[in-house]
Amino acid sequence: MQGYKYLHILLAMLLASFFTSCFHEVDLSDYRDDDGKNLLTINSLVCPDSLVAVAATRTYFFSDTHNERNYVKGLEICLMVNNQERETLAYDTYRNLYVSATKVNEGDTLRIITFFDNKEVSATDVVPFKAVLSGITVERRGPIAIYSNYDFVFTYRLTFTDNPYEDNYYFLQWDEVDRGKDVAMGERDFTRELVFQKLADQIHGTLPGWTPYSPYGLPFSDRGINGEKHTLILEEIVQAANGNPVWKKSQMKRRFKLFSVSKPYYDYLVSVLVNQTNDKGIQGGMIDLGMADPVKVYSNISGGIGIMGCYTTSETELDVFKITGPFPEK
Repeated sequence: MQGYKYLHILLAMLLASFFTSCFHEVDLSDYRDDDGKNLLTINSLVCPDSLVAVAATRTYFFSDTHNERNYVKGLEICLMVNNQERETLAYDTYRNLYVSATKVNEGDTLRIITFFDNKEVSATDVVPFKAVLSGITVERRGPIAIYSNYDFVFTYRLTFTDNPYEDNYYFLQWDEVDRGKDVAMGERDFTRELVFQKLADQIHGTLPGWTPYSPYGLPFSDRGINGEKHTLILEEIVQAANGNPVWKKSQMKRRFKLFSVSKPYYDYLVSVLVNQTNDKGIQGGMIDLGMADPVKVYSNISGGIGIMGCYTTSETELDVFKITGPFPEK
């Protein structure tokens, strides 16, 4: 028994030594450098329906208190369209943005150029052509037991045609139209659709456990559907348990938006997905534990950091109840 007692003490000492060795104090100020302090951040999302707007800010050290953006004023940002100098962007003091006086068109090649800390900062992108949503249908299943004993699944089918002559990239999002009047947006389910399975295949190289999920929307490419007339299959799970106010709603309108996005914007969106640490499942936990490979958020800003992305939008609305009827009486 005496030897058994000493064995317990020895094990306790070894465990204490092990857990102590897992922690190491680091002085983060050692990682500050002048290059990071003098790095210009440029962010601009461009579409044909609005003026070109560019946000220019300074970087900050991640452990510093950061209550608001540190805008960089006084820059001369030149906008070039199809290799021709178009204009110098004017600074809007109300919005803290550099803004153009003219709009751009689908297919235009855009380039913005400025100088910061005696260094050129620039970005180039192309405004994609719009992919038009040409048809939409909906079906309802239920009541079935998913989260409660009285849930409903709405299956949407959206049709569009992919351009066969180039690689194309998209972002799909849908939501309720009139918040308060409509049946509240349920849980979006992307898992049945081929293009989001292809997205999962792409992300699995970094996050093996990732599944196509988002409370907003997801990007996708034309891998597997190139040049085809394709119908996206999406589902929405609406919980309608006994006493739920959803039964009193007289309409269930949904607005679907298909964004055609440029390649840099798509790469940025995917890199953001890969870096999410609050996701359900194993991948979020693996990143938090430092057991997954770190992935840099994509940037196409030469001489700086940030993103310049271009997009076009096609949207359509649907009143679900006009097709399926209201929820059935219990």
